[in-house]
Amino acid sequence: MISISGAPPNSLAGGPPPPPYYDNYSGPHNPACFLTMDAANDWGGQSFTTTFKYSLKSVDLWLKKGPGANVGNVDVELYAVDGSGHPTGPPLNYGVIPNADIAESWTWVSCILGNGKLTYYLLDAATKYCPVVHGVGVLGNPLLWGCGGGGGGGGGGGDGSDYPNGDQEWSTDGGTIWTKDTTKDQLFRCFAPDFLDNYSGSVSPFIALTINSAAKWAGQSFTAMKSYTLNRIDIWMKKNIGDFVGDILFGLYSVDEDGHPDIVAGALSTGTLPDADVPTDYAWVPCDMSEYNVVVDTKYCIVVHGYSLDAGNLIIWSYDNYSGLSDYAGGDMEWSTDSGGAWSTTTTSDLLFRCYSSD
Repeated sequence: MISISGAPPNSLAGGPPPPPYYDNYSGPHNPACFLTMDAANDWGGQSFTTTFKYSLKSVDLWLKKGPGANVGNVDVELYAVDGSGHPTGPPLNYGVIPNADIAESWTWVSCILGNGKLTYYLLDAATKYCPVVHGVGVLGNPLLWGCGGGGGGGGGGGDGSDYPNGDQEWSTDGGTIWTKDTTKDQLFRCFAPDFLDNYSGSVSPFIALTINSAAKWAGQSFTAMKSYTLNRIDIWMKKNIGDFVGDILFGLYSVDEDGHPDIVAGALSTGTLPDADVPTDYAWVPCDMSEYNVVVDTKYCIVVHGYSLDAGNLIIWSYDNYSGLSDYAGGDMEWSTDSGGAWSTTTTSDLLFRCYSSD
């Protein structure tokens, strides 16, 4: 069964969060305030309301385990919430914390939420979500998640706790029925990657688009999550050993009414990747771009090609169509065999990319 201890908060757990953190409740925390999970059906959660729109890469949780305990793999899942603020529906994303990462003393434990790959969920602004923690190995091996609030000394939350935008949630039946405690909040920190718009996808097993002629151009459209100054694009790519691919040209384009890159209108931003910077093993390869201010909720397309490419000197750009489906909702893979004159779209696949900002 799940058990909850409570005491007034008295210190900020682990000090201030390191950047780049976003939504978080870092305490104050009293070691006597915690939620204990010691059965497979014991699930704990903490709802929060986003301050703005961002991709959620990972969450840190203030955890410890019982002396000598082996809690096994602990599941961390991200849920939407229902009208009562409880977790609902299938997980939006998930990750796993192994037993070895959880100490027997209080510490921040990180979990990457990558959907079993590296697919980061894009959180909407001013929207409530709930990370949930549970594990089949906690029977007789208690897992403790620290909380704050719960009786005096908290202040400032407006709901009896220190964090005003969410609440402690717990279930003893594997997430079917949830109970909310508005006077307590579990300690958590949300982190975003250092890149913005991205599809980081599944880099293994490799599925790839081969660009093996000067007339073959590849593209990936995306929808800007926010307005920012784009100045760099990374793609997951390689060339074959011994190939000379020359300069690889990157361009950022607007899209036409069919969602294809608008080559006629011209590139909004450009960059050049020299042959020497193209690896012979798959890697995230950066290309510096001329600065361009992308606009939130606007669709753009990254286009890559090279004039020295041929059947013996080619580049390979990985894409993902995991289970025959596209994991990236903001765009699609594009390709042309006539130097951008006509384009084809593959809606079930997405080329791997990451956009960075100088902001």
